[in-house]
Amino acid sequence: MNKHKKVNGQLLQMNKTFKQLKEKQRVKISEWMYSAYKKQVEEGLTNDEAIMLVMDKIEKAEIWIPDHEMVQRYNSKKKQYRNRLLSEKVPQHIFLMEKILDKAQEKMDSLEKQIEEYREFQLEIKKLESYYTSQQWKNDFLMDEKGEFPDRLKRGVLSEDGIYNVLERNRELLERIGTTDDEDKETGDR
Repeated sequence: MNKHKKVNGQLLQMNKTFKQLKEKQRVKISEWMYSAYKKQVEEGLTNDEAIMLVMDKIEKAEIWIPDHEMVQRYNSKKKQYRNRLLSEKVPQHIFLMEKILDKAQEKMDSLEKQIEEYREFQLEIKKLESYYTSQQWKNDFLMDEKGEFPDRLKRGVLSEDGIYNVLERNRELLERIGTTDDEDKETGDR
């Protein structure tokens, strides 16, 4: 079969595909096909009638593409057009609320994981509290006061307020997340 044919003084490629059209042409035709699909659904047109609407516009725009190529393209896109038409009927706030719901679930999942990790960390906090209330801490504090530790040593645990403030903040956080003393003791027993 000859790939080219002269029609109305123009040399036309007879086996041209949709992909070989210019981008602007593909976009126009896709929108025409979607409009034809909407009309088909709303007015009960047949496939052939809907495709003829598209082919008429293609012909008026002087775009050459074989009819069978457009029939195949239209039929392959009908599911996509159906979904697009359905989504256009959905109020936009539904999409917004869905996005908020997804984000809320994501943040809650993350927070629950962090709370669980924080509760498990209470064993370490108990060690810090035990150290702070021990004779060892008092001895370490006195040694630091005498200058027996190097100057560059980080000494937050040797400050009088450092550990106390952390322990108080920890109690406040546990209250905020609804952890009771009984739960703390259970965590400490693990």
